[in-house]
Amino acid sequence: MLLALTNARVFTATGEPALASGVVVVEDARIRSVDPWPTELPEGCVAVDLAGRTLLPGFVDAHVHLVYREGLDDWYTFELATPLEAAAVDATINAGRLLEMGITSVRDVGTRGNIAVVLRDAIRGGRLGGPRVRASKQIISVSGGLTDVHPSHLPIDGRHAATTGERVTGPWEARDAVRRQVKDGVDWIKVEASGTFNSPYSPGDRETMSAEELRAIVDEASDKGRPVACHAESRRSILRAAAAGVRTIEHAVDLDDAAVEAVLEAGAAICPTMGIYRNLAVRGREFGFADEVVERNLANHRRHVESIRRAHRAGLTIIAGSDAGSSRFPHDGALLREICLYVELVGMTAGEALVTATRAAATVIGLGDEVGTIEAGKRADLVVIAGDPLGRITTLTDPGAVEAVLQDGRVVAGALPGMG
Repeated sequence: MLLALTNARVFTATGEPALASGVVVVEDARIRSVDPWPTELPEGCVAVDLAGRTLLPGFVDAHVHLVYREGLDDWYTFELATPLEAAAVDATINAGRLLEMGITSVRDVGTRGNIAVVLRDAIRGGRLGGPRVRASKQIISVSGGLTDVHPSHLPIDGRHAATTGERVTGPWEARDAVRRQVKDGVDWIKVEASGTFNSPYSPGDRETMSAEELRAIVDEASDKGRPVACHAESRRSILRAAAAGVRTIEHAVDLDDAAVEAVLEAGAAICPTMGIYRNLAVRGREFGFADEVVERNLANHRRHVESIRRAHRAGLTIIAGSDAGSSRFPHDGALLREICLYVELVGMTAGEALVTATRAAATVIGLGDEVGTIEAGKRADLVVIAGDPLGRITTLTDPGAVEAVLQDGRVVAGALPGMG
């Protein structure tokens, strides 16, 4: 099919100014041309008038956990309350929901069993609808670390497929975990270097995995051609992750100037997932948290905001990720709100914020040759937005703002004007 999307405001995410009025011609699965409008259209094309609308590249969520159940209140009972089979169903449902929101590609950075890889292959093979998936397996963790979330008296083995983490001790076990995950087909390796803000056993200011273990993981993964994403909230864990050579640092709550410089020197990207921290900070009393917990989350959020401001000022690569699904943070458009927070709190322009969830994210997670921009030759992953998010970024979160989603040139959610 030859499709011409005409008279649209076109944000290409290439670094060039948006076209105030442009036409994007799609031939089968790929973008054939991008030109100012009006222009002569190819013979035999189907023309769709997008006046008053903005055409964006399909969004890329660089930090998802598809297995997390919608609206899950407590991550720490998740593995006990949700069978592995139910998690696979949840992941399938969540993938479909994300696609409807305009998220056409994701990186899953922590699953149960091998669900993300299996789902990736099912979507790629056309058996299921959903975003393109760059998949990891379980988060490689340590005793007392990020995913060691159950009391020690419970007989839960950290190596068991039903858990979200794969527990290792020492660099050789760490290397072996990488080898097994590569054998099972992962695109990325996910590790931890710190605890997290709401853990009763491993808080975010605690370093967990040793420098030796982390270096062994990155070395083994690099040898196998796999990049590493690292959960790191504290300053020391960020420094440790950067020194080890990870490709992305997730969250980066406590970045001082030295940590920023270390990340810059390492060439790593930052995926802040700011929204989940803000959600608990501003809605803590609504959720029934004790006053001291509310104050701790507020302080953590303020420190996080300043860290990402510092990263942005320094020119670090920032990619958008939602981390939705747990901790009272459902899969309900979190990535779109994340983009808005970069304008509201970090000081990005609307264009800069949109790039974090398009070109930058696609490039970092390994899909940059195929998606992330609107230019000739790329796959036609496109989102039609009612209104102008470049003029008002929160347009993205208006009810009904996402009018149509195209993946590989096909409308997979919503409808194009006149073609509903």
